[in-house]
Amino acid sequence: MRKTSIAIIVLATLLTSGFLVSAHIFRLHIDKTWYQPGEEIIIILEIKNTLNVEKEMDIKVTLVEENNKYPPSVWQYLLILQPGETRNIIIYEETVTEFMVNGEYTLTAQLLEERFVLYEDEVRFSITGLPETMDIDILLSDDPGFSVLKDVFLLNQRIYLSYNSSVENIDVNCKIIYPDNTSKNVTLPYSLVVDQIGLYSLNIDAYKEGYRDIYKSLQFAVIKETPFQSKESVEIGGETWLYLAVCVIILVAASVAVVLKKMRT
Repeated sequence: MRKTSIAIIVLATLLTSGFLVSAHIFRLHIDKTWYQPGEEIIIILEIKNTLNVEKEMDIKVTLVEENNKYPPSVWQYLLILQPGETRNIIIYEETVTEFMVNGEYTLTAQLLEERFVLYEDEVRFSITGLPETMDIDILLSDDPGFSVLKDVFLLNQRIYLSYNSSVENIDVNCKIIYPDNTSKNVTLPYSLVVDQIGLYSLNIDAYKEGYRDIYKSLQFAVIKETPFQSKESVEIGGETWLYLAVCVIILVAASVAVVLKKMRT
C-alpha cells in the first residue's frame, strides 16, 4: 500500500511539472504526396498545449532527400502557447522549381523538451518531372588514348580533347579561344595542332534532353619547348655526364690502389 502511494505521488508530480506531457496534439498535414514543376508544397504543423499553464514549444524541423541528391535542411521554431491553445503553422512552403531535384523527400518535425524528443511526426513526398543531373569531366592529352592527362603542351603538338560523362550520348560543344583572341566552335571529341604560344581557353556546353545543361571553363598552356630540354641544355648535360664519369673512374682507381697497397703490407 505504501509503495502504491509513493508511485501515485511521483506520477502526479511529473504530470503537474510538465515533463511527461507537453502537447496532446502534434501532427503534420500535407495535401498530397506527389509534386511536379510549378506546384506548391505546403506542410502544416498542428500543435496544441493541453497543460493548464503557458508553455514554450521548441520545434525542430528537418528535410532530407533519401538518396542525398538534395542538401539536407534543418530549422527551428520557438512558440509560446497559452493553456489549451491550438495553433496551425506552416513549417514548409516551397514551389517546385529547377533549383530542386527529383527524388523522395522526408520532412520530420520534433517537439523538444530540454533536448529530449517528446513528440515526433513526419511526412513523405515525391518530386518528379524536373531535369535530371549529369556529370562530365573534360579530358586533354597529347595521347589519343588519354593515358596521361595534361594542361601544358609544346608548340605544333597535336592535342586531343574529349570527355567522360555519367550519361551516354550527350552533345558537348566547345569554344576554343586562342592566345590571339580568335576563336573556333567545335564538337567534342576533337583534336588540333596548337600553333600559337600562350594560354588557350575552353568554354564547354554539354546538354541532353531531359537533363540539366552543364557549363564548364578551363585553360591550357602551349610553350615553345620543354624546360631544361633546349639544345644548349642538352649539350651542357652531355659535358656534365662526361665529367661525372671521369670522376667516378678516378675514384674507383684510387680505391683499388689503396686496397692493393694494404694487401701487400
